[in-house]
Amino acid sequence: MLHNMNQNAGATSSEGRTRTFSLRLTEAELAKIREMATRLGASEAAVIRYAIRSMLNRVAPLYDPNAKGFSLIPVFVECGAELTSYFDLDVDRLERIINGDTNNGNGKPQVEKDDLALLAMSGLREPQVHAKLRELKASGVEQYDVPRSLRSYFYDKYIYQSSTEKDGD
Repeated sequence: MLHNMNQNAGATSSEGRTRTFSLRLTEAELAKIREMATRLGASEAAVIRYAIRSMLNRVAPLYDPNAKGFSLIPVFVECGAELTSYFDLDVDRLERIINGDTNNGNGKPQVEKDDLALLAMSGLREPQVHAKLRELKASGVEQYDVPRSLRSYFYDKYIYQSSTEKDGD
């Protein structure tokens, strides 16, 4: 179903002018939006704008042209399963998105290929992710809390370790 969002309510001067944008929604999606709008006492367009803004906040580094390598890890750890499955991201595409030109001597650290494979697997069933995670990290992988172990692995290796190394220099 083609649904037209043409309400400009809620735009502030700092955001600039709003534009009309059309998108296709299923009847089920539209019913959920209507129910949410009714419950909140808001317009359907306001609910859709909220969903878009919320998603854009969650993935903000993806629209920052300077974000590469380690700085993209939090996005893919927190939203990876959704992103990899919805956009059908495989290891090669993740490498282009995350590492991009980080290996051209510009000083930005790269995410290892095995770790990109683990991110690509994050949308799979937990036993498969658990097995790959154990292969990369010999100990400390909790069998019954794979998402937490995955988060811990990436944050410890790329986020906390890299900031500790910077502090130690």
